[in-house]
Amino acid sequence: MKLHRLWMTTIAAFIIASAGANAQDDIEKKWEFGLGVGAVTGPDYRGSDEYRNFVSPIPYFVYRGKVIRSDRDGIRGNFLRTDQYEFTFSVSAAITPDADENGLREDMPELGSTLELGPSFNINLTGTDFSQGWHLQLPWRAVFAIGADESGYIGSVLQPQFVYRNKFSDWTFTYRAGITFASDDYHDYYYNVEQQYVTETRSYFNADGGYSGWNSQMALSRSFNHNGIKTRLALFIRYDNINGTDFNKSSLVVTNNSYRSGLALIWVIK
Repeated sequence: MKLHRLWMTTIAAFIIASAGANAQDDIEKKWEFGLGVGAVTGPDYRGSDEYRNFVSPIPYFVYRGKVIRSDRDGIRGNFLRTDQYEFTFSVSAAITPDADENGLREDMPELGSTLELGPSFNINLTGTDFSQGWHLQLPWRAVFAIGADESGYIGSVLQPQFVYRNKFSDWTFTYRAGITFASDDYHDYYYNVEQQYVTETRSYFNADGGYSGWNSQMALSRSFNHNGIKTRLALFIRYDNINGTDFNKSSLVVTNNSYRSGLALIWVIK
């Protein structure tokens, strides 16, 4: 297995832990772990019309400590938390498998999967706590590319978003909608075309920072317990729109619309 495959397996674990944990578990167990299989499909990057599929066995781990937690919002630290507002430090990730095969980026540097780290200030708008109803999240994160030819810090993103959570029968439903602003070096990483990579169909382009599009995402998860065997099923679908951005003028962009989806089935060992 290539190094970047190992990185993506680790990232998949972050994604599934985030999707698989639900509010009711907070009063059940402090921690749990398991094994499973996850599948993700999506474009090489926003603006690309080339999609990849990634399937991998994944580790599963959830920890619900007073300060450090791994739950529905990923891996995070709660520095200030009440039922009405919270200040956290969180981690999120995105998988970009085999982006070196992208036709538009032929002979250009390979894109890596990304890891995002940073603080978020969250405000509860309608629920009794953050496990239900509407709330506003204001995360700012530094972004790091991993598993690629050019890895390391690639910029920062600010992603204000509204989040809705509720229980429907045995299912936990989460909906997110928000907009993204990003630094120019973040846009440079995906959309710049330096002079040495100019071809007859790929012109020079230098991206600016600023508005980076809007997104909408839905996720469902639930637990099953059959004859003492506990499993989790989690799935999500996300839509991104980059219409009106500066970088959609890049020759590396062929569509303003993209979709990403994934699912996981977890066997909870303990």
